[in-house]
Amino acid sequence: MAQSGIGLDERSELLYRRLLRRTNWQTQELAQAMKWPASEVVRAMETLRAEGLAAVSADDPTAFRAVEPCIGLPALLARSMHEGRSPQPRPVEIDRFIALHERAAERIEESADGGGHRNDASTVIERMVAKAERDVIFLVPRHTEGGFAFSRPIVDMGLRRGMRLRAVWAASVFHAHPAMVHAQWLAQQDVPPRMSDSVPVCAMIMDGEAAVVIDDAGAPRVVRSAAELDSLCALAERLWERGTAVRQLRRTPGAATTRRPRTEIVLRLLAEGLTDDAIARRLGCSVRTVRNDVAAAMVALDARSRFQAGARAMQVGLI
Repeated sequence: MAQSGIGLDERSELLYRRLLRRTNWQTQELAQAMKWPASEVVRAMETLRAEGLAAVSADDPTAFRAVEPCIGLPALLARSMHEGRSPQPRPVEIDRFIALHERAAERIEESADGGGHRNDASTVIERMVAKAERDVIFLVPRHTEGGFAFSRPIVDMGLRRGMRLRAVWAASVFHAHPAMVHAQWLAQQDVPPRMSDSVPVCAMIMDGEAAVVIDDAGAPRVVRSAAELDSLCALAERLWERGTAVRQLRRTPGAATTRRPRTEIVLRLLAEGLTDDAIARRLGCSVRTVRNDVAAAMVALDARSRFQAGARAMQVGLI
């Protein structure tokens, strides 16, 4: 089957575009909307979930939602580069897809075929965390299947971009088996959550400059006022410092981990203006290795120069 410019087969991309038009979709609803057999929807959905572009809805555990392009597509590009897939996604097409979606999302709060606003908590948080640069902290008072606090794509983006990720979970959260599975995965990434007797607010704080607070009904509220941010940040730091490590969460040697491949680190340093010699010294490798990584990245990013490779990687959210 032919591959689209963003790195999906044509059927999966069609389904992804449909998912983006509404928050929650049941399989049968998608089959009717796409005029496909349910079995074909299931196959395409399996592809999207495997690629980190679809997830279970936090509002309805029997429904699915799209992961925002600004989170999902850079991760797809990163995996394609790392795995050497052929053909690879085209960064220009990914950038165009993300830009068009963002403009459409600003204009339309509810899709034409009804039901489900695209401003649910997961959507708001994914858009905001894509703009974070340094630090993200999760405050998690309860387990919610499909909730932002248990999103691998969000963590994957943060790790690839070198952000500091922290999470404090209420003790009761660890009793949910899916939450414990996620906690074990976080431990494998060297960012295990800490445990607190209770966490009084459900929130995500980014760079200490913005936050999203989720109320008991699951509705998001963006916080930008200095006074409230200061209070939230102080609470988060206090919970983090007093939180305890969970003994069962230990990194297994040799297990898969989501850390930035060297090529992405090279691109980040390249975008910062470092020379090949400086990058090699920083990473403890040879100049030849750095040059090979840059050459490979230029091909994968369809860039004509080293500068363009670094700029394009930053533009599409790869670094």
